[in-house]
Formats: sequence, structure tokens, C-alpha cells
Amino acid sequence: MKLPQLHILLLLSLLTSYTAHSQSNYPKNDFISPVEFPILLSGTFAELRPNHFHSGIDIKTQGVEGKRILACADGYVSRIRVSPGGYGKAIYITHSNGYSTVYGHLSAFNNEIGTWVKAEQYRREQFDVDLYPQEGQLRVKQGEVIAYSGNSGSSGGPHLHFEVRETKTESPVNPLLFGFEAKDYTRPTLNALRLYPEGKNSLINRKPQAFTPEIAGWGVNYRLAKGDTIEVSGGVSFGINAHDLLNGSINKNGISRITITGADKVIFEWKAEIFSFSESRYINSLIDYASYHSSHQRFIRSKVDPNNKLSLYKKVLNNGVLFVEEGTIHPVKIEIADGTENTSAISFVIKGGKAALPAEKPAVNGQIFSHKQLNKFSTPHLKISLPGNCLYDSIVFEYHSTGGSKTTCASVHHIHHASTPLHDYYDLSLRVDSVWLKKQDKLVVVSLSSSGKPSSQGGKFENGFLNARVREFGRFTVMADTTAPAIKPVNISNNKDVKAQKSIRVTISDNLSGIKSYRGSLNGKWILMDYDAKNSLLVYDFDERMLKGNNDFELEVTDGVGNKSVYRAKLIN
Repeated sequence: MKLPQLHILLLLSLLTSYTAHSQSNYPKNDFISPVEFPILLSGTFAELRPNHFHSGIDIKTQGVEGKRILACADGYVSRIRVSPGGYGKAIYITHSNGYSTVYGHLSAFNNEIGTWVKAEQYRREQFDVDLYPQEGQLRVKQGEVIAYSGNSGSSGGPHLHFEVRETKTESPVNPLLFGFEAKDYTRPTLNALRLYPEGKNSLINRKPQAFTPEIAGWGVNYRLAKGDTIEVSGGVSFGINAHDLLNGSINKNGISRITITGADKVIFEWKAEIFSFSESRYINSLIDYASYHSSHQRFIRSKVDPNNKLSLYKKVLNNGVLFVEEGTIHPVKIEIADGTENTSAISFVIKGGKAALPAEKPAVNGQIFSHKQLNKFSTPHLKISLPGNCLYDSIVFEYHSTGGSKTTCASVHHIHHASTPLHDYYDLSLRVDSVWLKKQDKLVVVSLSSSGKPSSQGGKFENGFLNARVREFGRFTVMADTTAPAIKPVNISNNKDVKAQKSIRVTISDNLSGIKSYRGSLNGKWILMDYDAKNSLLVYDFDERMLKGNNDFELEVTDGVGNKSVYRAKLIN
């Protein structure tokens, strides 16, 4: 039936109105910039990071600390987090428009906030605090200086980590959707394209393995370097490795959208707009994790695993797989975009090749681990209990063990493959060699890297086994930590005159189980020592607790299994 012209115009008007509304759901004029200089980014929203998506944007602070950080809008401080890692010193501000802003890796707070935080740290005798002021206790005005930029926590250099979150859900939203100006006139760069055969008889260019064609061109003109056609028999999915550059910055940042069109249909679209922290680890299913594990290259895959519930997928057809029949031709276009919708694309043709002969069904050598239900596996020396939701897809579980060494307290257990990602924790129990049973309180389960470097996973001893909760496959064993933490003074020594300095600086480290706690004191009273975990550094800035004359300084450090070290020095002020 042909629609009257008036109806067509009305329909177009409604569609235009809906599109405009969907693109303007986020307020564009409520917030001002958190910095007083042009925004240059060293990290973008939903950028691919180890085991998580980046939840904000990283604003460059001209390579230095101490830049003034401003409240983006009126509101109240609803949370203050101080930690040795993570965001380091961070402020959370709740606003009246339904959103909150987060400012991380700070060097210091303003006087009002800093005084309150320090008082709480002394009241609790703890550096690492997670504080929730009462609503209205610490109110801020738009443009007010709330803190100073820094490099605290897990930061790799001076910058401001900035987030916008939905207040109700705590879900981070791309800050660039709120009108913040970050100049970006550069199209994203397509580094590599990969095609994966999907299905037991699928082939790409008559071979049953992934194919990474050489590409050429740039911008909207990327193309296959050799020809324009790839032959596929059966199903095929796609992998994209790309980055983006912004004006005034050399940092290779993440892209914000991928749209794949095959046979005139959108079969896959991923967009960096909003997600929840509970789903951030799905990144390990989004990417080709095996490739990342072996070469640190991240390919975003179009294929969606059955247990991948990531909300950043905007459209997925046939689980992101294009099925190709013999003799058919399928134009394929892959478009990538950055946060300001600069786009690049590659177009090529997939030709349906001759159907592959049915392969013989391979023998299953191992137990099937289901992604839907609890999986259990045991030997006399190992027990595994792995919930189904740990896996993104079912696997044929593989296991073997080898003998230990002089440094281990159990066999080395090769648990499946480290290149297979896990979403959640599972229970692992390892039998301890009997000779170590008398030192059970010093034992930890460790994972071993490819080079054999151990990483403590903790553990609790029970009935000859050491039990731990772990979140990866790979090689595991048990080791004993009988060495106390190391304490090395940087700028003090016994009987040193410290009148000319402003702080006490000490490094602390542990060989295996990690630093669990520390306590610094002057003249028997607890003092606040700022812990920079990435540099293993403790700093006490002199205040009224450093008395005139003689002062007795003491630092006690405890590791994960209870080994303790104590350092004492008399300091003259």
C-alpha cells in the first residue's frame, strides 16, 4: 500500500525527532571541564585494558603533578577513596542531574576535604580508607578547586582519570557524550584485520585456520593489499585491531565503535557508550584472548560467546558470524569510529568456496567443562570446583602434572591453558608435600608465569590441602614464604638530624606473599604514611607529631603469611 505524502512526511518527522532525542539523551551544558587547560587525552572511554574496560577518560596534565582540578558542576562529595593502587586518591561528586563525576590519581585534596580525610585516617589509624561523607557535609560549587592532579595509585604517569557515572546505577558513561571538548580531527587507524573459520568444516582460502590478510591504504580507503576477494567455505567471523590518535597527543587510544556489514546486513556493532563494572571482565571474551596472551595484540572479535553478556554490543546477528554458501558473493564493509565519530573503513568481498568435506569427528580426550553448570575435577593431589559462569563457552578440559622443584612444596599442576580466559573465580585445592606440613601457616598457592615467576594466590590449609580461589588457568603449585618483608630507609638513619628535611621516606617490599599491613609510629603514636604501592614507597610528611628534639621512629611491616619486620631509628629535629 502506498502511503500518502503527508503520512510519509509525518513518519520522517517522527524518525528525525527520535534520532535527535536518542543522540541528545545526555546533557551537553551541565558540566564544565575539570581542568583549566585544553583537554588532551592519553586514554579514552571503554579502551581495552588488562581484564577490564577503561571506565573514563585520561586527561593529560602537561607531564606534571599539582594542576588545579575543578568541580564540573554544583554538588556534594559523596565518596572519597584513598588507596595504594587503583585510583589512588579519588573524589566522587554527586550532582542534581542524575550523574556523578569521579576524579582519580590526585596528589592532594583541597584544604577542607583534605583536613577531613586526614582526621578520618588518624581516627581509624589507616592510610587506605573508603569514606562516605553525609550528604551535604562537603558541598562544592561548579568551578571550585577540589583537588590537585597527581600520579597516585596505579597511574603510569601524571594525569587526571575522569569519569561520569549514572548516580543510580554507578554505571560509567562516555564523558565525551556530555559536551566536553577534546579536539579530534583524525580518523582512527586500522592496524590489522583477521578472519576466523566458524564451524567444524569451515575454511578460509581453503585452510581451516584464522587468516590475517595484509591491508593497505588509510582512512576511508583501507583495502586488501592483494586482490579484493577472500574465499570462505562455511561460517566466518572477524577480528579488528585498531587505535585512534587525538589532536595534540601521540598516545594510541582506543576506538569507540565498530560496525560490520555483510550481505547488506549489519551483523555486528559494538559501541563504547555505557557499561556496568560487573560486566567489565567480559573484555576477555570480546577480544581474541589467545592472541592477546601470546603476542599482546588485541583483536576485537565479532563472534559473541554464549556466556558473554556484555551490554556494549549494540547489534549482533547470528552471534556475529557470517554464513557463506558455495558460489555466493558477499560484499563486506567494516567501519570503525572514534569518540567524535571520525570514521575509517575497509571494504572487500567474500566469495563462497566449495563446501569442505565433512571432517571426522575428533575423539574427545578430556572431560567436558560446561559454561552452564558446575564442573568438578579431582586427582589424589588436586581438586577443582568451577561454576559454569566462569567460562565464556564450554571447553574440553585438559590437565597434567609434573614434579616440583627445590622451591616448591607440591607438584606443578598444569590446569588447562592460560590462553583460555575465565570470568569468575573457581575453587582450587592442591595437596601439600608432607615435609612441609609443619610450616602450613607459611604456605601459599602460586601461579607460575611462562618464565616461571611465581604470583601468590593466597590459600588456607585444611586436611593436607591448600585451598585458594583463583581466576585463571595455567600452572599452579605451592610455595613457602619464610622471608620477612624488606624495609629500606631512603632519607633517614639512626641518630640522623632531620631538621633540614620535610618527610620520612622508606621503601618496603616482600618476596612472595605480598605486603599485608604496615604501621608507622613516632614516639609510640601512629603516624600517617602515604603508601605508593607501584614504587613500594612510604612517605610521612612532617606535622605536629614530629617533635622538637629526639623522636623515636618505628615501622612494622607484615606480609601475607604473618612474617614481620621492624625498623627503628632515633631522629633529631
